Amino acid sequence: MQSHGRNATPIENPSIREVLDSDEYQYLTTSGHCDCGTVLYDDDTTLEDEKEYEEKRIKKEITRMKRKKWSDKKIERVLKDQSKARSQKSNTGPDSFELWDSILLDLKKKLNLPYVGLFVRLYSGSITTENFTASRRRVAKSVETQTALMSMKSNEVTIFY
Repeated sequence: MQSHGRNATPIENPSIREVLDSDEYQYLTTSGHCDCGTVLYDDDTTLEDEKEYEEKRIKKEITRMKRKKWSDKKIERVLKDQSKARSQKSNTGPDSFELWDSILLDLKKKLNLPYVGLFVRLYSGSITTENFTASRRRVAKSVETQTALMSMKSNEVTIFY
C-alpha cells in the first residue's frame, strides 16, 4: 500500500464485520485524516450533506481548541490555515480509478489473494464504533475493474476477484 501512497492500518468496525467472512480483515487505507473527495465515493450525498459534515467537524475543532484555552484570533488563524491546506490538497486530487485499479492488482498479486474488497463511507463519528447498515457485493472477474470501481456505493463492501 505504501508504494501507492496509501496505508494499511488494521481496524475493526462491527457494522462492516457483519458482512465479512470470519477469515476476512479490515484495514484503513487512508494516508491522512480522511479521503475526502475520493473518486470512490458515490454522488448520493448532496452538497448540503457535505456542508453539514464540514460544519460539524469545524465545531468539534473549535470546541477542542477552546478547551485548550486558545484565543479566538489563534483559532481563526488555525482554521484558515487548515482550510487553505485542504483546498490545495483537493486541487491535486487524492486518487484516481487507475490508482485503485493498480492497488487491487498489486494486492492480489503480491499477497497471492483470490480477491480484495473495498469499502467507502462518509463517517460522522469514530470509524471503529460508528454503527450503520453495510452490504456486500461481489464483482465478477469478467467485469472490468475500473467499471466496477465507478459503480461503488457508500456502505457497500465491494469484492473484486
